[in-house]
Amino acid sequence: MKNKSRSRGFKTSLLILIVLISVYLFLHSSIFNITQINISGNEKVSREEVLALAGISPGEKLFAVDKSIVAKSIGVHPLVKSCSIARRLPHTLAITLVERKVWAIIPYEESFLCIDNEGICIDKLSNFTDYKYPIITLDQKPPRVNYGQAVEPEAIKMIGQVWQAMSESSRQNISEFHYVNKDNSLILYTINGTEIRFGNLERLAEKIDNLAQVTKIESDLEKEGKDVLEYVDIRFKGQPVIKTKT
Repeated sequence: MKNKSRSRGFKTSLLILIVLISVYLFLHSSIFNITQINISGNEKVSREEVLALAGISPGEKLFAVDKSIVAKSIGVHPLVKSCSIARRLPHTLAITLVERKVWAIIPYEESFLCIDNEGICIDKLSNFTDYKYPIITLDQKPPRVNYGQAVEPEAIKMIGQVWQAMSESSRQNISEFHYVNKDNSLILYTINGTEIRFGNLERLAEKIDNLAQVTKIESDLEKEGKDVLEYVDIRFKGQPVIKTKT
C-alpha cells in the first residue's frame, strides 16, 4: 500500500510539473509576442520618450515584461506623475500615464518655475503672461532647481490647502502668496496691493472668511475715495487688525 501511495504521489507531482512547464512554454511562446504598444494620457510627453524610458519594443514576450520596473522607469520623467502598465491579451501592452500639470508659478532669478500641486518643477519660462495660476514667492530660494525637483514642498502644501479653501472670487482677488521660511507662515497680497498677514494654517476657516471681508472693505474704501488698505493682520484670534494708508 505504501509503495502504491508513493507511486501515486510521484505521478501526481510529475503531472503538476508537466502542466506548469506547459503553461510556462505556452505563455512565453510567440503567441504572446508584443505586436502593439498603446500609450494613453500623454499630452506633453511624446510616445518616443515613453518607449525609450520603458525599454520595450514589439517582438518581446508579453508576460516577460516586469510591469513594476517599467512603470518606475517611465516615472522618472519630470512630467510623469504616475504610470500604470497592463497586458491586453494576446499581443498588446497598454501604458497609461498621468502627467503633471502646472498649478502655480514661482519667480526664480531671471525665469519663472512652473510647478505642479506637489511643488515639482516641470518647466521653466523666460517670460510669463498667463495669470490664471497662483503666483508664489519665497523668502529663501533653493540655490539651484532642476526639472523634476520638488521646490519647498512644505510651502506648496500649505498654500495648496489655503487655495483649496478659498472661493473663486477670493482667488481672483489675490495677486501673490508669499512664504516666510523662518516661521513657516504666509503673507498674501491682493490685486489692489493690500498686504494680508495670514500666518499659519491655524483657524483656517475663520481666516478664509476674513479674506472675503478684505475684498469688501477694499471696495467700500474705493467707493468713498479713500486710499487702499496698507495691511490687514488676521494671524490672531479675534477681529482683524486693519491699517489704512495715510
